[in-house]
Amino acid sequence: MTKERTELATPYLSGLLEFWLTKSVAGRPPVPSSIAPADLRPWKDNIAVFEVIGEEAGTFVYSYYGKALATAFGQSRLGATLDDLPPEQRALLQPEYETVRRERLPVARVHTAVFGGRTRSFERLVLPMSSDGVSIDKLLVAAYEMTPRELAARPPLPGGSSSGPVPLTVQKPGATA
Repeated sequence: MTKERTELATPYLSGLLEFWLTKSVAGRPPVPSSIAPADLRPWKDNIAVFEVIGEEAGTFVYSYYGKALATAFGQSRLGATLDDLPPEQRALLQPEYETVRRERLPVARVHTAVFGGRTRSFERLVLPMSSDGVSIDKLLVAAYEMTPRELAARPPLPGGSSSGPVPLTVQKPGATA
């Protein structure tokens, strides 16, 4: 893990990132078994969990899909894969998720698009998890819709990007700069 942390505009995402950091051990992503479902209660409606199948180009299978996400996007994706998404969505998510697997670090971004006939913006956070400490075999993804006021107030992302994925630099609890 590195030394600085990019601030997230959505307090719930900041809280989830802090929680993830407390479950990380020795600079490695958390082991999924160290996280009880009750631990995720504050975020449960806004998260999706992916099982990652395969080593190289993984298949991402939705194993949990929160109620707020199902409402926001018009359906639950539980049991579906990224391959089931429309090509433009898959083209956006697949490289992002592969980056999280490869880099083993969280990624955040704000995504603005037309959902349900209206333009909406969501701040997203993708967190890697590893059952064996080596392979990333689960992704915990959280998304929260942002109000126009939150969008206007958020700090610019590193590199001037407004919507692309931004690898987060994080400091492990107890680490020194």
